[in-house]
Amino acid sequence: MKSLLQNWTLSRFLYLAAGIFFVLIAANDRIWFMIPFGLYFMAMAIFKFGCTGGSCQVPLKKEEKHLN
Repeated sequence: MKSLLQNWTLSRFLYLAAGIFFVLIAANDRIWFMIPFGLYFMAMAIFKFGCTGGSCQVPLKKEEKHLN
């Protein structure tokens, strides 16, 4: 539980907010097929998998300079 509450980034907050938004809008408008999408976004933020876990980042590659 302690590890779930550590290292929150802006992207994790945005995914959580988007998930809550989708779930609330879907429940209010009775669009039931949209609730799993909202729950998926919330799970990504809470459990830190997918892009919120940093697995979508492209590592920077430093170019070597050749001196001749």
